[in-house]
Amino acid sequence: MKNVRTAVLCLTVTLAGCGTMDPMSALNSATSSAGSAAGRVIGEAIGEAVVRRYTPQFTQFYTGYLMQMAFNSQGYALTNGTRSYQPGEYTEWAVVSRDDDVPENTMRRALLRRMDNGQEWWQVVYQDNASDDVIIMEALFSENQEQMLRLRTQFPDDAEPQEVPVDQHNYFPPRVLTQESIDGATEGQETIRVPAGSFLATRVRFGTGGAQEIWWLSDQVPGGVVQHQVSSTNADTTAEDTEGMADAYTMQLQRYGSGATSRLGI
Repeated sequence: MKNVRTAVLCLTVTLAGCGTMDPMSALNSATSSAGSAAGRVIGEAIGEAVVRRYTPQFTQFYTGYLMQMAFNSQGYALTNGTRSYQPGEYTEWAVVSRDDDVPENTMRRALLRRMDNGQEWWQVVYQDNASDDVIIMEALFSENQEQMLRLRTQFPDDAEPQEVPVDQHNYFPPRVLTQESIDGATEGQETIRVPAGSFLATRVRFGTGGAQEIWWLSDQVPGGVVQHQVSSTNADTTAEDTEGMADAYTMQLQRYGSGATSRLGI
């Protein structure tokens, strides 16, 4: 958690003219570190007053970071193993920390519109449940979310939606895993219960060194993700022992459905 927050704060200092780290390096550092503490990062970053009172330049990089959190699950996309969203469909997850003192924060993602040229309008809504702050973002993406082309936002202190500058380096698409990689990591099916209900889900597990990442996937859900868990493990933790996990967070599906519409006038 400290690594991610340090990167976000370093980005703040840099854009204020008080640091030396390149802004995009700070953004990449924050994004690449996010897996170890995404629940706290989202809660703390959204709750910080400095985030929504800073310069348009800071807002540009910060919203790019939030978009990365919404579309990059640890930098990977399992689109080969899940069904796509249809226009109007949405999913909402709670980001759950192992620390009982950290409130659950929610992230809602919806496909608003798909155009004939393959471009798509997406909506992302973050809510910090400690402060009830809500950030709404609606972005136009090129086909397969490869590039963010346009972005509108409304932060808690904004009286009306704002257009945010978008450049070619403000968003990095997730790396799409091959079908063979997904097949190799598939462990089978199990029934999993989350706030949105019970699902017969396919469990996909990847591990690198002392870290592991698990998805539970179901075709019943837009985008397919019922639950997503990231953790680093202690040296004596086995693959079946989740009690030994450290720095874990879990994203659990809260609700899903159709009928999502623009809230920012796109």
